[in-house]
Amino acid sequence: MILQRITHAIREQNWFAVILEFVIVIAGVVIGFQVTGWADRHAEAERAELYFDRLVDDLEENERRFRDSHTFRAAVRGLGEEALGYAAHPEMITDSWRVVLAYFNASQAGGAEMVNSTYSEMVATGDFRLIDDLELRGRLSAYYSQTGLNLITDQLPAYRETVRGLIPIRYQNYIWVNCYDTLSGRTQRVLDCDAPDDAANSDLDALARRLIQDEALNNELRFWVSNQFAILAIHQSQVTTTAAMLDEMHALRRDTE
Repeated sequence: MILQRITHAIREQNWFAVILEFVIVIAGVVIGFQVTGWADRHAEAERAELYFDRLVDDLEENERRFRDSHTFRAAVRGLGEEALGYAAHPEMITDSWRVVLAYFNASQAGGAEMVNSTYSEMVATGDFRLIDDLELRGRLSAYYSQTGLNLITDQLPAYRETVRGLIPIRYQNYIWVNCYDTLSGRTQRVLDCDAPDDAANSDLDALARRLIQDEALNNELRFWVSNQFAILAIHQSQVTTTAAMLDEMHALRRDTE
């Protein structure tokens, strides 16, 4: 329709009409681009807000995981020190089951897997640019590059294999059911529990003596207890770093509201 009007105006040499039609066409195109650009910016702003909320959720879950893992590993390290105390002072043993339980649960391990699904998605899709704050982007990148720490926190000690090769499987099965727990398959806990009802005191006494007198086993336990000092420091640092990231993101959210 517009093309017909322009053609007709040219034939009649009505240059004013030609110019007017061209202005109308150009204005329509410009307005169309502006509307499309506004819609795109609006969609990006909504997507950025959704990503921001998801990042906060991920960080809150990470903080919970790191705190729980720190608590669990501190308990495991404490049991290792308890077991080494029995080895150093056997005259202090009043309950052989406590010895067996301490030696077994001192072999527990497992780190806290960081939730990074939102960050990975943003990087893969190029949407990481939607975070306008360049300093925040840099800190998020540094935060999510901590994966190398898992080489330390997730390691399984030689002690774990050795002690589980010494304790009879029926006691191990009992401990798994009664003296260890996971909440929702994520949070590990070591629990206090009484000896099995069918356990003979003589069997437990013999097993306790075997454990505390095995110098190779206790050497491996000393290494594991010592190494967990570094693991606990890493988890505490992760808790602190995650909490700081959350504080910063909550502050940014308040500033934009």
